[in-house]
Amino acid sequence: MRRAFNIIQYMCTVSILLSMASCRLFNSEDETKYDRTILVYMAAENSLSWGEFHEQDIDEMLQATQHIPKGSQLLIYLDDTELPRILTIEQQEGRRPVRKVLKQYDTEHNSGDAQTLHEVMNWTVSNYPSSSYGLVLWSHGDAWLPAKAPIQRTICIDNEHNSHSNSGTKMEIEDVAAALDDFPRLDFILFDACFMQAVEVAYELRHVAKYIVSSPAEIPNPGAPYERLVAPMFSSPLNMEQIIDEYYRAYNDTEVLVWDYGTDRYGALLSVVDCDYLESLATATAEMLYKYLTPDRHISLNSVQSYYPISSRTRPMYHDMNGFMKTIITSQEDYTSWKRVFDLTVPYRRATSWWYSNDARTQHVDMKNYGGLSCYIPQDNPIYSGLNAKFTSTSWYKAAGWNEIGN
Repeated sequence: MRRAFNIIQYMCTVSILLSMASCRLFNSEDETKYDRTILVYMAAENSLSWGEFHEQDIDEMLQATQHIPKGSQLLIYLDDTELPRILTIEQQEGRRPVRKVLKQYDTEHNSGDAQTLHEVMNWTVSNYPSSSYGLVLWSHGDAWLPAKAPIQRTICIDNEHNSHSNSGTKMEIEDVAAALDDFPRLDFILFDACFMQAVEVAYELRHVAKYIVSSPAEIPNPGAPYERLVAPMFSSPLNMEQIIDEYYRAYNDTEVLVWDYGTDRYGALLSVVDCDYLESLATATAEMLYKYLTPDRHISLNSVQSYYPISSRTRPMYHDMNGFMKTIITSQEDYTSWKRVFDLTVPYRRATSWWYSNDARTQHVDMKNYGGLSCYIPQDNPIYSGLNAKFTSTSWYKAAGWNEIGN
């Protein structure tokens, strides 16, 4: 063991203090005009616009307009098969709320480029200086995978042809982090996209957001139920548990058309990550990997929950982090110590007992070991050699000590 494991509590405290000290101030207090501004960044120039899921979600936001407090703003950057624009929702006394175009761009944007995200955030912060900000990243997602890999969609995809194709530009997570680093630290990022609740993603974004809300698995095509989420997203103090609960209930309680010949339930796997504890989680994980995962020890992953259960050269299986660590840590005392830090990092999670995968159909959740956060596990198999190599470029790889155990 490289370091005494009893430093974990100390590291938790230090990481919180450091994160508080590193908060950036983009606007002075006298410039602040709004309590909270939430930007929904809709990169819909892809297959999601074919199903008009972006239109459905905007309609859901319209239904919840009454839950946007006075002094707060909900903004929607929309890039679909038309020219991009920034919308807000305008309330009308005695009438249904309507969309209002705040900014209409006269040229095409590449919403899968982090520079576009930076420009839209800059417009948002400049025009709506606020005490608090939230960001929804709405599109396709594929966690930490490099955007240049075949068929990967790290986060957001823009085909640049105003069509429904999924072949186009994507943003890598480190580029998202760099794009957001110039602005005040976000209260939260909600990924309305598949697979994004991965420890590699959260660790990369730990300095630009306090909370990350997402799913470690696929999410249903209809995405987040905004008619339920607008209220908790604007709650003061921010109620992360209610965001998870409302999302969960929407898919746990409602039957939807999944198959051409009948109905089923999509299911939903969700969690919130408190980014202030990610440094501590990295330290705790490095301790346990170094102690228990020696290069000559073979670990069977057959019993560990995977969130993409189809082996592929280009896509990992996204294993449940808690399930994996529980498998390798043979000392109950050590596992309890590690789990204490994990539970601070992932303070709230919910899951239906199943979820629906487009590729693998209905999948069942290991409810006993469900942690709500995925991780990549290097495997000694030629099929994963490419993914293993790409994994070494993530910040989490070194922070969690994978580089010190020969993986």
